[in-house]
Amino acid sequence: MLKKINLPIALLAVGLLIAMVIPMVLSPDGSATIINNFYSLMTLNFPWLFMFIAFLSAVFAVFIIFSKYGDIRLGGANAQPHYKFFTWVAMNMCSAAGAGILIFGMVEWMYYVKTPPFGVEPMSVQAYEYASAYGMFHWGFSAWAIYLPASLALGYIFWNKNVDSLNLSDLCKSVLKGDSLPIRIIKVLIDGIVAFGYIGGLVCTIGLGTSILAELAGYLLHMQVTFGLRISIILIFCVFFILSTSKSIAKGVGIISDFNVKLAIGFFLFVFLVGPKSFILNNFVMAIGTNIREFIHMSFNTDSIAKTGFIQQWTVFYWAWYLGCTISDGLWLARVSYGRTFREIAVVRCIWTSLACWVAFAVLGNYGMHLQLSGQIDLSQIVIDSGNNAAVLAVLKTLPLSGAAIILYMAIIFITLACGATAASTVVSILTSKNLKNDEEPSKWYKVFWGFLVLLLPVSILFLEHMVPGLNVLTTIQSVTSVFAIPMLFVIALLLIAFYKILKKDIESKNIPVDENKLFKWNS
Repeated sequence: MLKKINLPIALLAVGLLIAMVIPMVLSPDGSATIINNFYSLMTLNFPWLFMFIAFLSAVFAVFIIFSKYGDIRLGGANAQPHYKFFTWVAMNMCSAAGAGILIFGMVEWMYYVKTPPFGVEPMSVQAYEYASAYGMFHWGFSAWAIYLPASLALGYIFWNKNVDSLNLSDLCKSVLKGDSLPIRIIKVLIDGIVAFGYIGGLVCTIGLGTSILAELAGYLLHMQVTFGLRISIILIFCVFFILSTSKSIAKGVGIISDFNVKLAIGFFLFVFLVGPKSFILNNFVMAIGTNIREFIHMSFNTDSIAKTGFIQQWTVFYWAWYLGCTISDGLWLARVSYGRTFREIAVVRCIWTSLACWVAFAVLGNYGMHLQLSGQIDLSQIVIDSGNNAAVLAVLKTLPLSGAAIILYMAIIFITLACGATAASTVVSILTSKNLKNDEEPSKWYKVFWGFLVLLLPVSILFLEHMVPGLNVLTTIQSVTSVFAIPMLFVIALLLIAFYKILKKDIESKNIPVDENKLFKWNS
């Protein structure tokens, strides 16, 4: 039963996880202080680094989409995809965007009108205009481009070079050469950190998602939202999650992703039809224009003079969150993208996923903004005073058939969380396994085991909120999520160096035939 488990890596990942959870349980106040201090240090000193990485990733994505290298196919020129196109797109959207877009797409503008960027006057017309646009920037092309270099590197090395595993140490053999003791230690550390980092990357989505579910369930059931109710929601989520995890990727994530995307489309369409359609469309178009006009400004604004805190609290948090998830998300994308070209992956990840997120901001965000501008409800004050959960509930209660709308919204978040957690447990179990064939999955019990461990950190965050009075749970989640970005930067750099060396060698040896007379060409 244990013969395919890589015990050193598995034990290291579990040890790192326990080392982070135990202090939260034994010393909640001290843990919260240390986490937030680290977050402040990182966001104050490294905005320049995160801004450069995001912008260069966007440039790289454009290059892949339009250049000859976009024709490179994972698995070779004759490889056929494992999954039909819609299922593949749905799996990637649900595992990447996650429940976060359903939450932030509704409430993010509420924060921005109170504390707008660029020193704009709070609650002014300009503050509302930037509030409509900035969320789309944070969930737009640059955001998803951050994932692309590592995703292509992982997919190419794994499928095209016939590497026996998805462990980073195996994928980086061209850099980590030899079998000396220091090299072996470095390999184990890298694989353990990546496995641990995957769990950390889910803290934000699962932490916020289960908290929202508890708030909405409490309202529907006329119950007080207690720590016990939130834990109960996570336990119920565990049952559903185990059912999807115990299936294969295609039967588990594929089926529920297909269903969930259709469900989300139905929900967005309902809100649009019952909402202020003209305002939603007009403000959406204006927000697109603001993004185009301000793209360079947003991409390089480090707020070093004004020091409003906006960039540190939001843009740096988002870029750090995405960087922390880059390897883990890239492993998942690589695992399910056999037979897809670099261009297909870039278009789906950077364009289609961005558009899906923009629809969420356009419909959910503008519906709520219209409520505030028309004087029906002061949502920006609610989110400041009572947090995301109360603001989301306040918006949903204004919809016709609000009870049914809340249940539908809960179902979408619930299933989206299951997709993300299933992807996480699958990839972490692959990372901590050995001797798996390219198309082989770990044992069902092992995926379920990691599924339980994946939920430890979100439960710990809820415990911190419960034990530390007045703790800002959003800030704490942002802090924990961002902690994982710095070590991931070193792993990403190592991976990209290995990828460059391998790809360059293959091109020079004509293993990848390319048209040297054409730098750019488009294959639809």
